Amino acid sequence: MSINQHQFEQLTEMGISLWQHRTREITNDKNSAQANCYLDIDLNVLASLQLFHDILLALKLTIGEINHQNDHLDLGLFNWYFTATPHDKIQWHEQQLLTPSLTEISKSPMLKKQLWQLLTEQTQ
Repeated sequence: MSINQHQFEQLTEMGISLWQHRTREITNDKNSAQANCYLDIDLNVLASLQLFHDILLALKLTIGEINHQNDHLDLGLFNWYFTATPHDKIQWHEQQLLTPSLTEISKSPMLKKQLWQLLTEQTQ
C-alpha cells in the first residue's frame, strides 16, 4: 500500500510508524559484496547538483526534510543508497532505492530515465 507525503506526515505526527527496520539476510556472496559497498554521502556535494534539486522538487521535499546518514539518505518514505559498484540498473527493494552516484546518473540518459520512472511508480 502506498501513501502520499501528506498522509505520511499525518501518521508520523500521530506517532504511527509505517515500517520497521529489518536486518537483511544475505543469501549469496554477490549480495554480500553489494551490501557492503555503499558510498559515504556528502550532502553538501549533493546539494550542489541540479539533478538532486530536481529530484527533491519532484518528491516535494526540501533538503531540511532529509535525514542524512553516513551511507544513505532517509527521505521519509524510503531510504536512498548510493552504491560503489558500477552498474547500469537502478533498484528498488523494500522501501530502499539503490543507485549509482548522482554524478554517474547525470551522465547517463538511460539511468536518468530509470530513476524517474522508478520514483514515479513507487512514490505515487
